[in-house]
Amino acid sequence: MPNLGCGALFPLPSHGALTFHRNTQFPWSNDLPFIVGDAQSCIVYAPLGAPRRVLGESLTPHEAAALVVAHLPHDCGPAFEGPWPPPEHYTD
Repeated sequence: MPNLGCGALFPLPSHGALTFHRNTQFPWSNDLPFIVGDAQSCIVYAPLGAPRRVLGESLTPHEAAALVVAHLPHDCGPAFEGPWPPPEHYTD
């Protein structure tokens, strides 16, 4: 499945961060880049466990979203209804 961008994912704003998930209910996928910041300046972080945690700093919100999209996995399709992990029968 081609990379669809942030709009196809489930956005979850919380505690100054904007995370994106492959699913719509807890527990979350937590395997995608996320944004921390405000309307003036943002930092994009890789998911936990990634060798390089900070992907970009001092970015506008638009630049941060573009950087998240650029670092999404190639198999990242639209978010599915339900908790993570996806059901075995799930297909995009």
